[in-house]
Amino acid sequence: MARRLVSFGTEGTIFGGAARPEAQAAPSSAAPVSSLPPPLLAIEGVRKSGRAGAPHPLAWLDLGVARGEVVTLLGPAGAGKSTALDLVAGFLAPDAGRILIGGEKQARVPVWRRDIGLVAGEPDLFPAMTALENAAFPLEARGVARAEREERAAAVLGQWGLPAEALGARPEALGPVLQIRVALARATVHRPAILLLDDPLRGLEGEAREALAADLRRLHGVLGLTILHATRDAALALSLSDRVAVLEGGRVLQTSTPQALYDTPADAAVAALTGPCNRLQGRVVGVEDGVCHLRLDCGPEAFGRPVGEGLAPGAPCVLAIRPERVAVASLSPEEMGEEAVPARLLESRFAGGHLRLRLALGEGGEVVAHRPPGLPLPGLGEEASIAWDLAAARIYPVQADPA
Repeated sequence: MARRLVSFGTEGTIFGGAARPEAQAAPSSAAPVSSLPPPLLAIEGVRKSGRAGAPHPLAWLDLGVARGEVVTLLGPAGAGKSTALDLVAGFLAPDAGRILIGGEKQARVPVWRRDIGLVAGEPDLFPAMTALENAAFPLEARGVARAEREERAAAVLGQWGLPAEALGARPEALGPVLQIRVALARATVHRPAILLLDDPLRGLEGEAREALAADLRRLHGVLGLTILHATRDAALALSLSDRVAVLEGGRVLQTSTPQALYDTPADAAVAALTGPCNRLQGRVVGVEDGVCHLRLDCGPEAFGRPVGEGLAPGAPCVLAIRPERVAVASLSPEEMGEEAVPARLLESRFAGGHLRLRLALGEGGEVVAHRPPGLPLPGLGEEASIAWDLAAARIYPVQADPA
């Protein structure tokens, strides 16, 4: 009797009966309109054109950020993330749409009067000022007396982790991490309505990056910050944010919670932009009872959950599956289950909490699997089988290029 894979965690591989999962509607996270507070930051139908003949830096953006929320704009270079932040800050004016902070239209509000704090990819500190003077500058610009502004700036610098002995140091004497901490203190000392972060951690690595990301998460609550953050780093976006808006080509592809984006991406592009993901091209054989049957371009047949319209028999499609959801076993497809796919192990690398396996599929196809160390696995070059929970494999139609 054919068996179907139902679990493949650290306890090993478990098989059950061959029944397929029922199709399930995606849970709705939308609250009744009447219960939603107005957003502190509202970006309504904003567009910004580029130079003549160039693509739109921001073709369309409609986004609200609630008080106390962290929203990240995630996307590759050129997606429109920095343009969106520059529009909110007032460095650019939109060609269409409007931006409101606290319900106030920002079209005629100059940069220096907008209730924002900003930290860009480079800290951009004043080189002739000490760390304390840099952090106190927004208060000085607002007419706060020297003693009070220095006291407040020193307190905020301490919250952001600057050692007391570094208060009198100039930026050139501080390392990159401390410079970013000073920039964050300067951007938050005056308690702005919105903190804009244009990927300030992109130049950091390892423990320093992790520590600063942890402080961002912690101080977001301590200081009552509302944050609009832009980054290319999917892991940082998903770990830091309450919601993430995925952008590509100046347009939002999907906005949702980090887990929803990772588990149920709206299309193959979102799947790729939100974390490691196998994308296998194929053509639809048929769709029945919430399960899509396809033949991969590399040869084998596979199954998954259909998403979107246009998955008629013969239509081109792409199967997206996260590496950690791919099970690998030294079994034949018949032994592993009726929906298993034959494969051959090409490479195995230790990657800390998991093994990164690269497997060959059919003629020229490849798939990556992340498996816990210690599980029985095939040897290099040996035949194997792979399988996945059908709910974890999502089948998307391939959109035809416009003529």
